[in-house]
Amino acid sequence: MLFYEGKNRLIENTRSYLQQLGYHELKGTVIAADRVSLVFELPSAEDKNRLASKIIDYFKRQGFTVEKIDNLAEEAGFTIFIDFQTVPIGTLAFIRTPKLAGYREPISAPKPKLVIIIDDFGYSNQEVIKNFLRLPGKLTVSVIPGHQYSKWVASNAKLSGKEVIIHMPMEPEENDSKGGEDQYMLLASMEPDEITRRLEMAYAELPEAVGLNNHMGSLFTTDPELMKVVIASLKAKGLYFIDSLTSPRSVAYEIASRNKIPAALRSVFLDNVRDKSEIQAQFEKAIEIARRSGRAVAIGHVYPETLTTLTALLQSNLINEVELAFASELVF
Repeated sequence: MLFYEGKNRLIENTRSYLQQLGYHELKGTVIAADRVSLVFELPSAEDKNRLASKIIDYFKRQGFTVEKIDNLAEEAGFTIFIDFQTVPIGTLAFIRTPKLAGYREPISAPKPKLVIIIDDFGYSNQEVIKNFLRLPGKLTVSVIPGHQYSKWVASNAKLSGKEVIIHMPMEPEENDSKGGEDQYMLLASMEPDEITRRLEMAYAELPEAVGLNNHMGSLFTTDPELMKVVIASLKAKGLYFIDSLTSPRSVAYEIASRNKIPAALRSVFLDNVRDKSEIQAQFEKAIEIARRSGRAVAIGHVYPETLTTLTALLQSNLINEVELAFASELVF
């Protein structure tokens, strides 16, 4: 029992924590019945000892103990061996990726990429909605199916040069859906055929969509069997998936990755606090994550405060530090 509790904490909490901080998970990760081995890239500019100290402090707060640390040769990285209440759980490794023989640093390195997704389109066609669509640059527009203006905004977003994805309603721990989307809502009690049918309804209503992220879903996205149904449907349709990470226990991104569909994980929510200074701070956090890891996904909503802050950002020097990208350019 202790092993499975520790294993779940390591996979769900630690993995999400590191991904939100912008660390890139490498293919060496192994999640087996008897052990967990997580492998992340150690950024070239990161101090190995400082990072190790930070991770050890995090593990202590999570109830883990560090059995030992193995340092790799020539600053190549380190491996932490982790126990949960004296039970060995697995390892977490940070590794600097080796450079190829003859490799030379590029004269001008590519800019880190920042994806900005704006959720909750479909409720209206008010001026604030139209102004989001008028913004310059690459913006990913996430549309909830089932509302009066869902089709209108998807069509106009595509005409405006934006990328369209489906903001698929999924059951939260506390339901707060709004009218028209109820017929699309994916519930934890549903059979696979009904989940697939509702997804197909959304595809048919929003044919402009090239991907999907979850609207709410703090309950639904924590169930691996339910998410396997969603991911299988997306794979058959050729769509990508963004885990909005509305719950730290979400398994959605992990299921997508295991089933080899293009996917990414939300890095920050921009406007949980609808205050311009707070939204600005979250934009700066997203840009910092992009600087450190090469990429970041920021999710906001169709709020006037978000529009005002985003408009100012696009006119500032800060945005020059990153390359704006559509979500389709970041998933892998």
